[in-house]
Amino acid sequence: MAKQIENRKSGIPAGNAGEYFVMGELLRQGFDAQLAGRGTEGYDLLAGRGEEPSLRKIQVKTVRRAQSWWVKTANFKGNRLDQITVYVLLGPQDGNKPVRFFIAKNRDLKEHVHRPWHWKKNAFMPMKAVKRYENRWKAVLA
Repeated sequence: MAKQIENRKSGIPAGNAGEYFVMGELLRQGFDAQLAGRGTEGYDLLAGRGEEPSLRKIQVKTVRRAQSWWVKTANFKGNRLDQITVYVLLGPQDGNKPVRFFIAKNRDLKEHVHRPWHWKKNAFMPMKAVKRYENRWKAVLA
């Protein structure tokens, strides 16, 4: 008997959706924003305001339902401490819950990075650590 092929969910990865949601929200709030080129290391978007001389690099981390985000430990050291990361919670694919955004500098969350003992380069950022940064879009230019 032939095995039935499972129906695949959307072919659009959650990460891409998160980047577009963040860019759209930044544009809606009057920021200049653009996606970084594919394969750009360390950030996903550039954003700023017309009166600001330069654009800020922004990392986007996206999950659908999980209560933590996968992160690289290198983002919480050295010159990446002042980088902005937007943690996006998409919610279920039916779209019945609004997308949630949590915006913080890496330095503000470095104490909350959870790295299993056998992992070297990767870790998790728990929801309880980012909750207080919900919708803090002003942090993009802080």
